[in-house]
Amino acid sequence: MAFGKLHLLILHFPVALILAAGVADVLRLIARHRVFKAASLYCVVLAALTAIPTVITGDVLLDSREYAGDAARLAETHETFGFVTLALVLLTAGLRLALKDELRGAWAIGYAAVMVCSVVSVVLAGHYGGLLAFGAGYWGLS
Repeated sequence: MAFGKLHLLILHFPVALILAAGVADVLRLIARHRVFKAASLYCVVLAALTAIPTVITGDVLLDSREYAGDAARLAETHETFGFVTLALVLLTAGLRLALKDELRGAWAIGYAAVMVCSVVSVVLAGHYGGLLAFGAGYWGLS
């Protein structure tokens, strides 16, 4: 169970890195400067690398606890978004590494679509994880 608790410490790295990669991609389109291209590449690859232990420790943590009712549904939803996010971030990093400087045409559109899905998925995973950890009342939603 102690291993699973690492999830709460490391989850912020892939979240911040995939969001930073998305911002860098937008800035690359606006400013057309190579520094944003490099920043995006490094952030998305590091996001993929840190997402793997984040999902593993999260799975261990969820398996070590017993949830019932609404909490069980939140845990299942959070876990599902965690796995979906991992797959999307790995796909995003794989595309970015494979294409390197060839982000043009249909490949650029495909990469952008997968990046947007990665960002949305990580936000949703974080939302459900936050509800699970703090409850809806934390934000005055209950």
